[in-house]
Amino acid sequence: MKKSSNNWRINSSIVLLVCCGVLSVLNGQNPSSYWQQELPVDSTIQQGVLANGLSYFIRPNNEPQQRAELRLVIKAGSLQEEEDQLGVAHFVEHMAFNGTEKFAQNTLIDFIERNGSRFGADLNAYTSFAETVYQLQVQTDSLALVDTALQVLAEWSNKITFDPEEVDKERGVIISEWRSRLSSNQRLQMQAYQTLLAESRYAQRLPIGSPNLIDTVSAQRLIDFYQRWYQPKNMAVIVVGDVDPTWIVTKIESYFSELSNNDFQPAESYPLDTAQVQRFLLATDDEAAFTRWELTFQLEPQKSDLSLQGLCYQLQRSLFGSLINKRLAKLKETAIPPFTFAYSGFASLPGNYHSYRLSALGPAEQLNEALYTVMNETRRVVLHGFSEEELAFEKKAMLDQYQQMVKELDKRSSSSIAGSIRNAFLEDSKVIDFNTLPSFAADCLGKITSAELQNLAHKALASEVRNAIITTNSELAPTLPDSTAFYQLLDQLLLLQPAAPVAPSQQGPLLSEQLPAQKAMLTSYDSVLQVSSYELPNGVKVILKPTNFKNDQIRFRGFSPGGISLYDDDDYPSARHALSILDQSGLDTFRESELLQLLSDQNVSVNPYLGSYEEGISGSSNQEDIETMFQLIYLYFTRPRFDSLALAAYQKRQIDIYDRLDEDPRTAFGRMVIDKKYGYHPRRPNFSIEEFEAINLARAEVIYRERFANAADFSFVFVGNFAPDSLMQFAAQYLGNLPVNNQAVEQWKDRGLRLSNTPLDTTVIAGQTPKAEVILEWHGAFPYSNRDTRLHFSALQEILSFRLREKLREEMGGVYGVRVNMRMQSIPDSLHHTTIRFNASPEEVDTLIAMVYDEIASLAAGNIRQSDLDKIKASRMKSYEEALRNNGFWLGQIAQCIRMEYDFKRLYPERYRQRLDSLDTNKFGVVAKRYLMDATHFKFVLLPEM
Repeated sequence: MKKSSNNWRINSSIVLLVCCGVLSVLNGQNPSSYWQQELPVDSTIQQGVLANGLSYFIRPNNEPQQRAELRLVIKAGSLQEEEDQLGVAHFVEHMAFNGTEKFAQNTLIDFIERNGSRFGADLNAYTSFAETVYQLQVQTDSLALVDTALQVLAEWSNKITFDPEEVDKERGVIISEWRSRLSSNQRLQMQAYQTLLAESRYAQRLPIGSPNLIDTVSAQRLIDFYQRWYQPKNMAVIVVGDVDPTWIVTKIESYFSELSNNDFQPAESYPLDTAQVQRFLLATDDEAAFTRWELTFQLEPQKSDLSLQGLCYQLQRSLFGSLINKRLAKLKETAIPPFTFAYSGFASLPGNYHSYRLSALGPAEQLNEALYTVMNETRRVVLHGFSEEELAFEKKAMLDQYQQMVKELDKRSSSSIAGSIRNAFLEDSKVIDFNTLPSFAADCLGKITSAELQNLAHKALASEVRNAIITTNSELAPTLPDSTAFYQLLDQLLLLQPAAPVAPSQQGPLLSEQLPAQKAMLTSYDSVLQVSSYELPNGVKVILKPTNFKNDQIRFRGFSPGGISLYDDDDYPSARHALSILDQSGLDTFRESELLQLLSDQNVSVNPYLGSYEEGISGSSNQEDIETMFQLIYLYFTRPRFDSLALAAYQKRQIDIYDRLDEDPRTAFGRMVIDKKYGYHPRRPNFSIEEFEAINLARAEVIYRERFANAADFSFVFVGNFAPDSLMQFAAQYLGNLPVNNQAVEQWKDRGLRLSNTPLDTTVIAGQTPKAEVILEWHGAFPYSNRDTRLHFSALQEILSFRLREKLREEMGGVYGVRVNMRMQSIPDSLHHTTIRFNASPEEVDTLIAMVYDEIASLAAGNIRQSDLDKIKASRMKSYEEALRNNGFWLGQIAQCIRMEYDFKRLYPERYRQRLDSLDTNKFGVVAKRYLMDATHFKFVLLPEM
C-alpha cells in the first residue's frame, strides 16, 4: 500500500493553493484570455524540418550518462493498410531488422549487441493503429557509434531490402507472435473490439493483422506500403541524450536530406461511429475463467489542447476518477462488495475519443448487484458531489505530485523525454515545459469545484452512444441478462437517488507521542563506497549510503532472518496471507481509507513483508516527508491492525478469483506444472480455495506480531539523497525505540520445499487454442560460494538466449521469442534452476525441442563463440555503468552483502570489471554439461485438443 503522510496540516496548504490560483488570474489579466493561453513549451528541445519535410527533434540530456535514445517515427500503422495488406504495417516493421542495403540480414542486431546494447531492451520497434516507431539506445562515448546508429535510422527510413527469402522466413516469426497472444481472454477481447469499435476502421485494422494474409502476402505488397508511407514528410527523427545538438543536426542533414517524397498525401483520420445507438454483447468462451462487464459511454473526440483550459479539463477528469474510485475501494470497510475489482471514471478510445467507463469483475450471479453498486456510487457523486475535505485532500496530493516531478526533471531519463517528443509529433502538438506545470496546475486546481465535477459526470452519463459488454464462460451465459434486460436495468439505475455520503471523521496526527532519541554508535565507514554502519542500543543495525542519483529520493529496506519458515504447515495459510489482511485493514486506529487520506499529502511508501525465509519492511520517501516514513516503520512494528471484515472481503475476493481459474487450460497447465515439480509440497507456490478458507485472523495477527516483536536482529539499509546526520536523528528516535525481547537471534528453518529429484516428462492435451506451450527445466546442487562458477553460470543464460534466438526464431521462424531464465540460490540450500519457455505450432514442437537439446549439447561440448562472449561483456558493462547511478541497485547490493555476511569491498566497481574480464570461453562447456546436460530434467508440454 502506498502511504502518503500527515494530512492534519492540509487545510492551510489548500487555502494557500486556492488563493494562489485566484490571485494569478486576477493579477492584471482578463480571466477568459488567461485560461485560453497556451502553456509554455520546452525550449530545450531543438527542432527543425529538412527541405524534404522530415522533422527532427534533439534534446541534450545526461540520464543515463554517455547514452542517447534514438527514434524514427512514422505516422502510419495498421489503419493505413489496404484490404489485401492486413498486418503489412507490422510486417514491414519486422523486416527492418532483417536487412537493409548497408546492414544485410541480422548484421544489424549483431552490430548493436557487439556495442553493448540488447535486442529487445535497447533495440526494438512497435506498430500501432496510426504509427510505427523504431527505437535504439547507444553509447555516446564513441561518435562513430552514434554516427552508425543514425545511419541505421536512415536505412530503416528508405533502404529496407525485403529480400523474398527473408520475407518468407519472417512469416513464421510474425505468425508465432500472433499465436503467442491466443487465449480465451484474447478471443473474448476480439469479440469485444467488434462491438466497442463497431462500424469503424479500427475494428477491421488491428495491428497484428490476419495470419492467413501474413502467410501469403507478396513481398511487393510490403514494398508498396513502405514506399507509400515511409516518406520524409511523414517521419520524424528524435535524438535525446548526452550529445552535441549541432553535430547531430549535421548528421541528420547528411543522412536524411537525400530522401524524397513521391506524391505524398497524409493519412486520413478515421472516426468512430457516433450514431445515437446502444450496443450490447454477451461474449462467451468455453475456457473463460472470469465474468466481467463493462459499460462505456462514448464521448466526443478531443484533440491535443495545450491551453491552460485544456490542462484544467485533464485535471478535472483525473480528480474525478481518483476520488470516485477511492469511494469504491472504501466499500469493503462496511460490507463485502459484490465484485472482485471495479472501476468508474473517464477513459479513452482509439481516435482521441474520450469515454466514461464503468466496469467490474466478479461472480456471474452477482452481476446485477455489482452494476447496482458501482452505478449507485457514481450517481451519488452526480447528485451530491464530493465533500470539500475530499477535494482538498486530493487537490493537495495532485499538486504535490507535480512538484515532486519537477524536483526530478534534471534526472529524467532520455527514454522518457523521447517518449514525450514522440507523442507530441504524432499528435501534431508540442512538448510543454514541465517546470511551469505546478504553477498552472495550482491555478486550475484552485478553481475546480465539486459542482464542475458533478456536471462532468452528468454529461458523460447522458451520452446516447452506449456500449455494454459482458464476457463470461459459456456455461454461465444462460444466467446473465440479455440486451433488453441489461438496458432496462441500466435505465432504472440511471435514476437512482442515493443519499449523500456520511462525512468522514476528522483524523488526528499519525503518531502523537514524542519518542526519546537513542544514542547511535558508528561501527564502520567505507570511504570508497561512502557507506556508514551504525548500531542502536536495541541492536538495530543502520547502514547509510548517501547519493545524488535522484534529487529527492530516499529508499530503504529493513530485514531479519526467519520469515514464515518458522511456522508449521498448519499455520502456513495464516502466515502467507497475513500481510494482505494487514494491508487492507489499515494501521493502528485508522482504517485503510482513513490512513490513505491521512497520508495523502506526503510522498511516502512503506510496506512490510513476510517472506519464506525473512521478514522485513521496505519503502521510500522524499526529503521533506522522511519523518513520516520513520513513523510508519515504527507503527508497523508496534501497532498493526487486523480487521475481521478485511479478512472476509479478502477471502471472498480470492475465492471468487480461484473458483473457476482452472477453466482456462493454460492456467490449469501452469498450476499442474508447479504441483508436479514440487511434489505437491504444502508450501509450493500455488494458491487454492482450501488455503484461503483456512486463514485464521487471530493466528495471522499473532504470527505478524511475533515476526516484528524483536528488532534486535533487523538491519536497515538507506540509500538516497539525504544528509547522514539528519537521517540518523530520525533513526535514533524511531528505530531506536523499536521493540526487542530476550529471544536469541533467529534463523530460518528448512521446511523441505525442493524441486523433485525425479525426471519428469508430461504432455497434456487440453483446450482449443491452436498453439503448444513448452516448459523445459533443469535443476540440481550448485556451489553457490564459488563466485567464478556463479559468474559463468549467469553468463551462460545470455549465451543460450543468443543461440536459441538465432536457431528457433531467425533460422527456423518457429517462435516469436524464447525465455531463458537461469537462477541460483543459497537458501534453503545451494541450488541451480534453469527454465526455457516458448510457444509454437503444435506440429513443430518436437523439432523445436530437439533444437534446444542440440544447442545445449553443443555448448556442453565447448562450442562457445568468442563473439558471443564479447557481446555479453559489452552488455554487462553498459548495464553495470547505468546501475551504478541507481539507488535501487545499491540498496539491493548492500542488503545482499549483509544477508550473506560479505565484505562491502566486493562491491567496489573495479572488482566487477575484473570479474567480467575473467569470463573464459573454455569454462562454459563444463558449466553447461554439469548444470544442464547432467542435471535433473523436466519437460512439460501443453497441446491443444484439435
